[in-house]
Amino acid sequence: MKKLNKVLILALIGQAALFNSKLTAQDIHFTMYDAMIITTNPAATGVFDGDFRGVMNYRSQWGSISNPYKTYSIMLDGGLFKNKWKNGYIGAGLNVFKDVAGVTNFGTTKVNLSLSSVVFLDNKNSASVGLMGSWAQNSMSPDKLEWDSQFNGQSFNPSLSSNEQFAFENKNYFDFSAGALWAYGTGAKTLSSQDEFNIKAGLAFYHVTKPDQKMEFGDVDKLYSKLAFHTEAHIGISNTKLALRPKLVTYFQGPTRQISAGFLIRYRLKEESKYTGLSKGAAISFGSYYRVGDAFAPAIELEIASFALGVAYDFNTSGLTAATNGNGGPEIYVRFVSPNPFMSGKGTKSSARFR
Repeated sequence: MKKLNKVLILALIGQAALFNSKLTAQDIHFTMYDAMIITTNPAATGVFDGDFRGVMNYRSQWGSISNPYKTYSIMLDGGLFKNKWKNGYIGAGLNVFKDVAGVTNFGTTKVNLSLSSVVFLDNKNSASVGLMGSWAQNSMSPDKLEWDSQFNGQSFNPSLSSNEQFAFENKNYFDFSAGALWAYGTGAKTLSSQDEFNIKAGLAFYHVTKPDQKMEFGDVDKLYSKLAFHTEAHIGISNTKLALRPKLVTYFQGPTRQISAGFLIRYRLKEESKYTGLSKGAAISFGSYYRVGDAFAPAIELEIASFALGVAYDFNTSGLTAATNGNGGPEIYVRFVSPNPFMSGKGTKSSARFR
């Protein structure tokens, strides 16, 4: 029975989003990955059109089966010395997330601190490298486990002794990651043409030291190193209010891999006042994401001045569909950027690159 419960726990924490995978614990993932970008590439810390950014994210998975797998995350980052350094600046960021699964609330709490060095290569190109140090803790509530010895012949009786001899202790470990990012961008040719273009591409290497996540009653469980590649673009269509936003992210972690692509269409609802700022800019994006072999996720994002709200819902397409009836779960994020990113890039010297 002990072995069965361990398998059930691992099954809950295994990421069904990773196809061709074994039942092993993997990293968290987000459908709208670029909203919580530090979890994909530490080199993206501070790389955005503004001085300060704050993001909150909530994700739920597989609630139609049993207790859903829930992830809570918050990210704060910004640029330092932007007004003092001519050819670049330093990005600094903090990301905290917690995920929980099942009746035992098995999960991971992780605190990530990241630093990036951003260099302006020319008027259109920039590059950055980033490092991230992390502290993490695995925890669970073993008193909520159910054992065969607590079955009295007719029903489950939690007051009966489990006759199991183990003392679970929270597992703490440290982790290190690194990444690199390139960005290219051109501004609109005229104030009204709205044909701006930018593209970013990055590569990151997570879990450099392969920390051990061994549980008190388990075997040695090294966290596989993870290689991540991501790219996204903003393509303004000349003399229209439309822009195209294609995205791609891939993860390779031990025997598992994940490929996710997204395509959104952005429509500018309202122009920002160029001088007074009394009229706040607004835009809406709609489209979908697809994780190969796992889920299809329609998404919508609304931007109003400094605030943005994004919502996506996963429809399961993997072998788990038989149990979920196709229902994966919702994801939502709320973002704040200062200064207002609609204000012609006042928060950075290279807004075209970092849009």
